[in-house]
Order: sequence, then structure tokens, then C-alpha cells
Amino acid sequence: MTLDVTYSKSRRLLTVKLTQSGKPEEIIKMEAHSGGWDGYKPLPRGKWLIVENPTGNRHYFGLFYQDGRVNDQFKHDDAWRDGIRFGFHDAVGSHGCVMAKAAPGQSVFDAHKNWQRIQELIRTKRPRKVVSYQNNENPKVNDNTKYHVSSYGNLNVVE
Repeated sequence: MTLDVTYSKSRRLLTVKLTQSGKPEEIIKMEAHSGGWDGYKPLPRGKWLIVENPTGNRHYFGLFYQDGRVNDQFKHDDAWRDGIRFGFHDAVGSHGCVMAKAAPGQSVFDAHKNWQRIQELIRTKRPRKVVSYQNNENPKVNDNTKYHVSSYGNLNVVE
């Protein structure tokens, strides 16, 4: 069984594909955005670790850039960023997070059902691991506290 989670920046499309032996593929596609608010850029391409939201809000996941360290901080175009989340809201754009939304002509109710299914797939069809991390990479926001959070594999950001 595999669960692939991909966000295409150029197509503004989130695709979640569940493949199970002997069963038809389940594919969920949602419109999604990253960046655009207050000058925040979209996420860089690459692998992002999907984790439970470090702030505790289970409607969103956290995303940790796979830059050789596991934490909620990363450097992008010479600027430090943090607090990247993966969730659902009906506005266009974000502060750099990946946010799914209802597509034009789709009811918000149906979009919410799709997002709930995506959350269920991520939490139940992927191996759950506990990762430990410190937010001590950014010299201006150095936090040596050891945190522990559940992780659920990767989200791939593609062009």
C-alpha cells in the first residue's frame, strides 16, 4: 500500500493517491495555494515531512522542510521561515503554507469532505513515527527545547 501526497505549485493542485494491492486507486484532487499573503513566497520544491501540527490544531498538519534537519525552521532564498502548515481554508493564498480549498463550482461542504478524507488517509494509511526536534537552526529564533511530534511521511512539492 502506498499513499502519495503531491502539491504542484504551477498547477495549484494537491493530489493524494492511495494505491492498495487488489483494489482500485483512490485519487483525491483539490485546488491548493502556497504563498501570496504579505509577500510570502510559495514553498520551495522538495520533500516536506508531514507532522501533527506543533501548535495542536488538528485541522492542520505541520510541514517540516527536509533540508538535512528535522525542525519547524528552514532557510529559503536567504530568509529564515518557519510555521509552515498544511490544511484547508477557503481563501486564496497563505503565508507560505499549503492550503487546499474548494475549486470553482465546488461546494465548500464537498471540499471539506475531501479534506477530511485526506486527513484520514494521512493519519491511517501511512506509518506513524514520533520525531524529536529542536528549533535551534535560526540564530534569531533559537529554541533549544526538545519537542516530540508524530510524523506521517512526506508531501512532495513540485513545480
